[in-house]
Amino acid sequence: MTTKASAVAVILLVTIAVWGAAVSPPASTAEPAPTTSPFPGATVRVFDTLAPLGATPGESLEDPTGLTGHGTSFPTIVTTYARDNHPVGPSGLSYWNPDCGLFTLYGKTVGFPGGVDINLTGPVQSAPSFAFGDVTFGPGDVWVPGLQEHPLYVHFAGTNRFRTFGTPSRTTPSEARAFGVKVDQRTGNVFVALPADGNLVRVDPTAPQSPGFVATIDWWVGGLGAGPSGVTVDDAGRPYTTLSGEGFDIVVRVDSGPDGVQGTDDDILTYWQVPNRNGIRSFRTVPAMAPFQEEYPNAILTTDDSGNVWFTESGSNEIGRLSAGPDGVLGSADDVICEYTTPGLANPQQIANTGAGNLLQVYFTEGDGNSVSVLTESEADLAGEPTRVCTTVPAETFASPGFRGGAQFFDEEIEPLQTVIVPTIQRVQGVADAASGGTTTAAGEPIPPILRFSPMPNPQVSSDGIPSGDAGNGFPSGMTGVYASNRVAGAYLRGNKHFELESEAVIAPLALTRSLVGSATPPPGGPIIYQLPARMTGSGSLFTAGGTRVTHGFVLRCTDTGARDNTLEVTWGDGNRFHMERLTNGACTDDPSISPNPRHADFDTFTGAGSGRLNGSAGATAEWKFTATGKTKDEGAPGIGDTARIVIRDAKGAVVLDVSGPLEQGG
Repeated sequence: MTTKASAVAVILLVTIAVWGAAVSPPASTAEPAPTTSPFPGATVRVFDTLAPLGATPGESLEDPTGLTGHGTSFPTIVTTYARDNHPVGPSGLSYWNPDCGLFTLYGKTVGFPGGVDINLTGPVQSAPSFAFGDVTFGPGDVWVPGLQEHPLYVHFAGTNRFRTFGTPSRTTPSEARAFGVKVDQRTGNVFVALPADGNLVRVDPTAPQSPGFVATIDWWVGGLGAGPSGVTVDDAGRPYTTLSGEGFDIVVRVDSGPDGVQGTDDDILTYWQVPNRNGIRSFRTVPAMAPFQEEYPNAILTTDDSGNVWFTESGSNEIGRLSAGPDGVLGSADDVICEYTTPGLANPQQIANTGAGNLLQVYFTEGDGNSVSVLTESEADLAGEPTRVCTTVPAETFASPGFRGGAQFFDEEIEPLQTVIVPTIQRVQGVADAASGGTTTAAGEPIPPILRFSPMPNPQVSSDGIPSGDAGNGFPSGMTGVYASNRVAGAYLRGNKHFELESEAVIAPLALTRSLVGSATPPPGGPIIYQLPARMTGSGSLFTAGGTRVTHGFVLRCTDTGARDNTLEVTWGDGNRFHMERLTNGACTDDPSISPNPRHADFDTFTGAGSGRLNGSAGATAEWKFTATGKTKDEGAPGIGDTARIVIRDAKGAVVLDVSGPLEQGG
């Protein structure tokens, strides 16, 4: 596990994983869609999470280096849930690794979550706890607000501990709900929006206000009914939100006043009115209590490395960008809002961005459009109307003193559920109008201004990687930025599934941005890349001689047996489960006669042993040998595909499982 003390160190993204075993989940039995488009297509892996995890997965965020530390190693995706199966509460969090299909689920409360963010580089700070003596805030902590019983909570990195905060409200303290969250990566402070109150709130999680309370500052950014929702923070620590209440289509920022200190009497609000073309509202109003239509009906915001603010316009089916005009100052009379769209784009949901300059891309889901879409800024800015329409929007400013208050908190510990899911895999065609040809994939395929991967696959049922039918639009909603080469991920809000999308059209590298390394910026012409230890990851299933299916998922490091993010989960028969708690022995070797496909690796075999729990009881052990060829069993004669040997013993040393052979599904 990456510790909080070392989290600020530069970590790397390119792994030496055995990718044939790591990211080649089972091929679907469905035939790939015919390629008729001149634009790049995508490989989509769909994880059917309804039965093991629950319903309504939502906003998603990438954790490429495993800072969160909840047993899924790296890369990890964090996804919120509104109707999960956890006994503590249906509104919670899942941590999942798309390489090995390992999922860790925490149930927390009741209601509809409204955002998620990770502390990446905030300072490590301790605070007193009535339950635990003290708690430590720092990198890897995950923050979740919502229209839910617990309006804001934090899940501490590498632990099962949570702290819940009440949100301060000047008008309806018992009804306050939050929608949108962002961590100030410089200070560790957290910003949330209160739609019903019209407030934007800063929570200082380690600043005591009184016993059992932490200090807060809030700004009345729009008044009752203004519906602030969605939050982002720029490099200067200035928060932005959208006003999406009835009659409002506004982006607003909180600025410090002449004293230069945020949260004092001379603070200033800066407003930008989002254009309503053809009389169509840009945003949708956040419901008073819960999004009964199961969608994110407001603008979700994100900032890029150039200081631009990107947001979804779900009402007008556009993507907006707020940027400085010719004077180069965002917050003056010549500011510009550009709005982008393309035929078929419908109800954009979550938005993320990665890259800079000509490699800046914006990724977003479309709920009604059943699409995962990629906006490439360099191409989009070459387009004319109606693809791109830019409007000068003078900034307006108003005084708004910061109001100092407090938020009560309590702490608790929650045990997670874990499972392994084998995904289905399908091809999806890229759809667009035209491209200039100036931006291409590595293979020379043109990348258009907005490339839509639609329709996204939504199997009616999938079992161990085998899909059955298609249930139609699963309502893509959650969306990450890039966490590994050519890959993004997210969730189907109504289809109750998670997905990973891999395409050569995803050209933005995971560079070291200022949010990760303070003032450092990527070098010209390319990113600074993260390095992580050599490892093998994989998932799949095979059968015993008696016909019992055995499913496994793992992330195993070659050289660090003590690492907490070594994981192995094995399930078989009628609910039997082995959960590894410690890797006791591991060795990575290479068989020169094996040439893993499709990715290069320095080894192809992991032989190891570990200890853990069998059906919840301590003292069990496992031994295994995983061999990766990068091929599935169906690609040649039986036995040439990835193979596994797994032996599990109970606490008395009796063998309870002994299985070996080629993987039927997975890799």
